[in-house]
Amino acid sequence: MMRLLLVEPSDNHHETLLSVIALLKALPEAPTLIVSGPAKFAPLYQSLDEVSGFFPLPDKPEALLHWTAQEGITAIFHNTAYGRYALHLTKVRLPQFGIVHDTEKLHRLSYMGWRIAARLRNFFVLREKLRVSLPGFWRRKAYTLYLHRLPASLWRQLPEIRRPAGERWFAIPGRVELKRRAYLDLIAALAEKPPPPEWRFLLLGPADAPHSDWTKISVLLHTHKLARHFIAFPEGLDFPTYHAYLRACEAVLPLIHPGMPYFEKYQRYQITGAFSLAFTHRKPLIIHKSFAEEPDISDAAYFYETPTELLSLLDRLPEKPLYQQPLWSATPEGLLTILRK
Repeated sequence: MMRLLLVEPSDNHHETLLSVIALLKALPEAPTLIVSGPAKFAPLYQSLDEVSGFFPLPDKPEALLHWTAQEGITAIFHNTAYGRYALHLTKVRLPQFGIVHDTEKLHRLSYMGWRIAARLRNFFVLREKLRVSLPGFWRRKAYTLYLHRLPASLWRQLPEIRRPAGERWFAIPGRVELKRRAYLDLIAALAEKPPPPEWRFLLLGPADAPHSDWTKISVLLHTHKLARHFIAFPEGLDFPTYHAYLRACEAVLPLIHPGMPYFEKYQRYQITGAFSLAFTHRKPLIIHKSFAEEPDISDAAYFYETPTELLSLLDRLPEKPLYQQPLWSATPEGLLTILRK
C-alpha cells in the first residue's frame, strides 16, 4: 500500500490539509497517510483516525529527507508547494504532488516556485479560474481541487454550539486584517443602517494575532455603537471549536471588495480560506459580484455589488438552491493521479 507523506511546514494552511486528508481517505485504495508539520500541531493530527503517524518537522530539511527514506515513504504531497522544505524534498526520486496556493509565482519568474513545480508530477490549485489562467506549460500538469470535506474523526470532535434563540450568526473567517477583508465597508454600512438586534458577526480568526487590526476595528465598533453585534476570539479557536462555530452560522462573508489591497490577488492568483470553509459546511458565500462569472463560485454564493446590498441579502437570504453541481460530491480527478504508478 502507498505510504504518502503529507508535509505542511508552516502554521498556515492546516484547514487545507484537513480537507486533503478527508479527500484522500475517500479514494479507492486509499493510501496510508503520515503527516509532518510543526510540533504544536501533533495533538490535532494524532487525534485523527485517518492519519497513521505524525513526524514533527525537524529544523533542517535534510533530516526530513533521511526520515523519509527510513520510514519507507513511497510518495510525497506538499500541502504548500513552496519553501525550503519543498525545495529539498523534491530532490527525492519519489512521485511528488502539491498545492500551489499563490499562482502568481508561476506567472512571473520565481526560481523557487518554478523549480518546485517543475519537479512535481502534478500540482493542484484551489479554483478553476486559477487553473485556466496558468501559462500553458504549467496548465498541462495542473488540476483544480475543491476543498469541501473534513475527516470523519474530526467531525466527531466538534462540540455542540447552539445559537441563542432568535440570534442570527454570520461568519467572517480568517486573519483580522484590513488589507485582507473590507471590514470598514461593512461597518460603514451598518452605521448608516443599524442592524436588527439579533445579528451577530463572528470574526473567527485570532483577534490578538501579530499584525491584527482588531484594536482599530474595535474602536470603530464602539464609536458607532455596533460592538454588541461583533464577536471576536482574542486567542483564536482550536480546530474542532472553529468548525463548530462555522456549522452554527447561516452564511460566510469573505468581504473581498474592489479597492482593497488584496482584491487583485484574490481575483487572479489565490483563494481566501473562507471559500473552502463555506464549501465544507455547505454554507452560502455572501460575496461581491466580481466573482459571479465563475461557475464553481456561483453555485455556492449569493452576490452583491454594494455594502448596502450585502445587508439586504443578509436580511433575507435568497431561496435559490446552492451546491447543485456534481463537483461537491465527486471524487477529485486530480487526486486519482496520486494512485497511478
